[in-house]
Amino acid sequence: MAFCSFSKDNDGNSFVTLENKFITKYLPEADGFAVKVYLYGLYLCKNSDADFSLASMAEVLKTPEEKIVAAFAFWEDYDLVEIISRSPFTVQYLPVKSAIGRPKKVRYEQYGDFNKELQRKLQTVGKFVSAGDYLKYMRFLEENPIQPQALLLIVEYCINKQGEAVSPAYIFNKAKKLLKNGCSTYEQVERELSNFNAHEKDLVQVFAALGGYQKQPDEADYSLYRKWTETLGFTKDGVIAAAKRTKRGSVTSLDFTLEELYEKGKTDTGEIDAYLSERELLANLTFRIARKLGVKVSNPATYIDEYVEKWFACGYEDSSLLDIALYCLKTDRGSFDCMNVIVDKLFANGIVAKEEVKNFLKERTSEWKLFEQIREICGNVRKSATNVSMIRTWKDWAFNDEMILEAAKRSASSANAIPYMNKILADWKKDGVFSVKDIPQNGTVSTAYNSGKTFVTPAVEAINAKADRERYYALLREKALSHADKVLQKANKNIRFKELSAELASMEIALAKAEVFEPKKLPALLERKQALLAARNETLAEMGIHEEDLSPQFTCKKCSDTGFLENGKACDCYKK
Repeated sequence: MAFCSFSKDNDGNSFVTLENKFITKYLPEADGFAVKVYLYGLYLCKNSDADFSLASMAEVLKTPEEKIVAAFAFWEDYDLVEIISRSPFTVQYLPVKSAIGRPKKVRYEQYGDFNKELQRKLQTVGKFVSAGDYLKYMRFLEENPIQPQALLLIVEYCINKQGEAVSPAYIFNKAKKLLKNGCSTYEQVERELSNFNAHEKDLVQVFAALGGYQKQPDEADYSLYRKWTETLGFTKDGVIAAAKRTKRGSVTSLDFTLEELYEKGKTDTGEIDAYLSERELLANLTFRIARKLGVKVSNPATYIDEYVEKWFACGYEDSSLLDIALYCLKTDRGSFDCMNVIVDKLFANGIVAKEEVKNFLKERTSEWKLFEQIREICGNVRKSATNVSMIRTWKDWAFNDEMILEAAKRSASSANAIPYMNKILADWKKDGVFSVKDIPQNGTVSTAYNSGKTFVTPAVEAINAKADRERYYALLREKALSHADKVLQKANKNIRFKELSAELASMEIALAKAEVFEPKKLPALLERKQALLAARNETLAEMGIHEEDLSPQFTCKKCSDTGFLENGKACDCYKK
């Protein structure tokens, strides 16, 4: 159905016909806009198609849709139109000769004093009330349970707030909010507006405490202030104290701060200052720890609550926590979680004082340095806390660095260097050998070691040979995997490549679902996948990378450099 149309009793023609009765009886009762809407709708009844809508009319008349709906509702009271549907909005014009309705007539005579006072108040800012505006104010009073003097009080308040920019819409909006809060009499409105005026001065002070917050208080600000002072129980001084400590300078961030204080039971001004001062120190410390750990932190609140506040409560000084953080970074444990594990261990062992922490870290750092020397000698040794902890065990066995490194040299050819070192050092401990000069020059595996040659039994030789082969394959695989990883890292620096890879990953999921639930979609999805692959290959080519370089290129394609096939049998390369 078209937006506006004639009823079956109304036979329109190719021109707009306006009956004299409309002009003489109804037009005087309406304002200019209502007449404009009626006439344009009458025109649309003969000259628009089904695509013309309420939005189209609003665009033509350059006015909000709600205003047009209100005008049609006005004419509906007169029985001149009928609103058939609200969504989509549809109107049907009725014949004027049949109209019998009449909207509630505003009794103008009873608002004489109101109109005079309204005009006087608005003239103070150079505004004059038109006949149409008078009608709006009187209709507002007729349709809403508010006293005329209460509305005049609202007008005065709005004039003070807006000056010459004040408008009926602004005044009515303010009045509706007060009505919603149960304020309809002069006394109720006066009390509420006096609260606004009092709160306005308070909010200006709060805005100043926020660091020159450039904003006039509005309804939302008043609502927040009432929440802070009435619901949460903060005093004005308490709110201002919190505002001074709020760094982001907005009422939203201040609201967040006050809610946090309320949850912590800090509502007294002195408590607020002390608590926020401590939080500020903890926040600064959190950022410094994060830099030492190599971690980016945007909002420190979560890290303070979960980690830093607890560490601080345990008695650790700032310098100690920063030293621990740096130690974590150097030992490849650069995260708050890893640091928390170390701090918990320290605290469990009673290591809290600054010097004790420094000595502990010095000892642990020397262990990591010694471990790096072992890795240089043995090569394929995984850097982990477990492996490093073996050094502590060997030290407890009374072995010095020289003996530990000697054991590393004798384990260099083993695929599992740390376990092999452990066996050597355990045998030395058993035989009471604690210096290099005391190592026997010949004998069995448990007693015969020489810095240049090791004498072992055939069984141990077989074990070592197997270990050598395992080490050989491990190195081959590591080389292929490492190369592929480096190529992938290089490719991922290209944003386009990352986007295409992510879309391809999602495509695999879509293909799997389509194969089971919607097979008809498979051809289109496969075509899209091929297009994505082509685009990704093109992007790789621009970087000088081939698609196959992203996967490990093993020396032996059969066993993927493991030495064994999938059925468990030794590969040909293993036999060779």
